[in-house]
Amino acid sequence: MHVGIIGCGQLARMLALAGWHMGLRFSFLADERESTGCVDGLGAVVRWSGEEAPAEIFLALGKPDVVTVERELVDADLLAGLAEFCRVCPGADAVRMCQHRLREKQLLSSLGIDNAPYRHASNAAELRQAVDDLGYPLVIKTCSGGYDGKGQWRFNTPGDLESFCGQHAEGDWLVERRIDFDAEISVIGVRSATGEVAVYPPAENLHRDGILLTSITPPRELSDATRDACHDYIQSLLESLDYVGVLAVECFACGDRLLVNELAPRVHNSGHWTMLSEATSQFENHLRALLGLPLGTTRTHRHAGMINILGRNDQAENLQALSQDCALHLYNKPAAPARKLGHFNVLCDTREALLAELGRLHRVIYRQDEFPLEDTSSGGRGAHQAERPRF
Repeated sequence: MHVGIIGCGQLARMLALAGWHMGLRFSFLADERESTGCVDGLGAVVRWSGEEAPAEIFLALGKPDVVTVERELVDADLLAGLAEFCRVCPGADAVRMCQHRLREKQLLSSLGIDNAPYRHASNAAELRQAVDDLGYPLVIKTCSGGYDGKGQWRFNTPGDLESFCGQHAEGDWLVERRIDFDAEISVIGVRSATGEVAVYPPAENLHRDGILLTSITPPRELSDATRDACHDYIQSLLESLDYVGVLAVECFACGDRLLVNELAPRVHNSGHWTMLSEATSQFENHLRALLGLPLGTTRTHRHAGMINILGRNDQAENLQALSQDCALHLYNKPAAPARKLGHFNVLCDTREALLAELGRLHRVIYRQDEFPLEDTSSGGRGAHQAERPRF
């Protein structure tokens, strides 16, 4: 079986590595200037200038049986064109929905899924009206593009608004009320081509400068109502989109309420812990879903976590030495500020042991003594105060 992957980043790399033991073959489609170091040696790489027709791309990829994506910022028209020659999972419509934050919001509202109050704005007058409707504090996001905190602005005062309007006359913006949350939560679900659905336990996430630093599961003290909402929301989304593959839903836990923030139509950074736990990894389950195979277990009975290696690989030997009690994954990327260069996965019997191990890794990777989650392991409101206001 031959799988074509659009994109050549670390997620494509981990998909291919997960599929090798399943006997799968891979090829990759790269944008004209995209780095391909992550997938070196894992299959043929095809460059797409944007001019080639889907039929040409299908032939150049080696006539794959199915095409999938490792990122949401892909050409949805290309996906629709490729669907004339092979299966494309997730489909072009699902990816297109997740590429635009207003469309995401409208989908969530149509399904009765709780999310932050919002308005759409395309000019300064509409921005001011949105602020009048919602009040401060606010966050403004570009409706398309932007990731890892890019394309987002936080407004606390009228001065912030006027400064922004002075620099941006027109745009395509989603204006949201900023939420005071207890924890950032992500939930990852997978739906097979046969309609089978499986959902992983939710993970608690901590960001630094808008980029995911660490994820742990299970989260601290989620209510039964919140856990039920995690499962119900993602199942509703998977079925309404006729989705095939892994879908990630990023949320805010606010007491017993769960507010959905954004969707990611792909395997997700906050699911890397599945590579080491008793659960079948998100990467293998994504491939199983595409092929219509029975899905593997998504349950784990231990405490699992992941910490990203962001922006530096100048201590590679030290990192390798750290991996005795955890699993190191490097992506074959050159170092750059805030770039995701790799991650560690950790599996422990208790939350305390997990946080201690992640703290040890954090101190070596970042040469900082304080690991933000260590002092908040007892739970309670304000555990992410250092990151606020992010949304």
